[in-house]
Amino acid sequence: MKALLRFFTYSLLLVSAYNSHAQNRITDTTATCIAFWENKETHVYHITHIKEKSESGKTKSKAEASYEAHIKIIDSTADGFTVEWVYKNFTAPGQPETVLSSLNTLMEGLKVVYKTDDVGSFSELLNWQEIRDFSIGNYELAIKNKSLSKEFMAALNQVKAIFQSKENIENLLIKEVRLFHSPYGMEYSTQGMVTETKLPNALGGEPFPATITFRAEEINKDNDHCKVIMNQEIDKRKAGPIIAAMLKKLSPSPIRDEETMRKQVKDMEISDLNEFTYAISSGWLKKIRFKRVSSLGNLKQTETYQFIKK
Repeated sequence: MKALLRFFTYSLLLVSAYNSHAQNRITDTTATCIAFWENKETHVYHITHIKEKSESGKTKSKAEASYEAHIKIIDSTADGFTVEWVYKNFTAPGQPETVLSSLNTLMEGLKVVYKTDDVGSFSELLNWQEIRDFSIGNYELAIKNKSLSKEFMAALNQVKAIFQSKENIENLLIKEVRLFHSPYGMEYSTQGMVTETKLPNALGGEPFPATITFRAEEINKDNDHCKVIMNQEIDKRKAGPIIAAMLKKLSPSPIRDEETMRKQVKDMEISDLNEFTYAISSGWLKKIRFKRVSSLGNLKQTETYQFIKK
């Protein structure tokens, strides 16, 4: 679908560009999101990341962190871009100093180098081995802090296991990078479009069938910005058997009551809300808001990311 969009979009841009500089094609009801970036261009984004867990409506834990992404285009060709992304100025409000210092050690200065395709979609992580070595080295420094809690030490051990493969680093360690590039290469309509997709199963089982909705919520040529919405949620009807099998696996005792099983499947939620605002002229994102809600029974987890271009 993206290949067809690229052909269609570029054909139109060649014959009807708004001015002498390439830019996204915008009408009153449709908008494309394609990167028209300049080589050596740099931008800084402030990122806030919050994770909250609750049980029966009561908050059990909440963690918040803020940091900066320093992004630089280090190469630009007809096939795409090579991008350098560096994490800086990491803080964790409300966290104990020992935890904050350890998280700072793990994140501060982490550099990610990767390629995108010609429309700005993430293509390939280039320096995964460098990231692995950097992260493991910083991990070793962090665990020397004897005052860390057992829970935090256990979390660090889980993090270390992630660093062992390129696939894990791409899927789990650079979530912000993947999120940043997710709107590119698409055409959005104010009428919206619904399509089918699959959500990965955190337990490693069969992925969950899901639906994703794309919509252009606001198109403003005069102010050079466009806002698009991407909503993704599990298709409970199609995913029912997979969810039921997962619940049986997780339950400490066999679930024999089919009514209980149906209720748990009905009440389960996995949904994502994405909002992206970008500059029409260049395709650079101005703001991102991401919210994921996961709930099972009386347990609920909410995770949010917010990017603001400085």
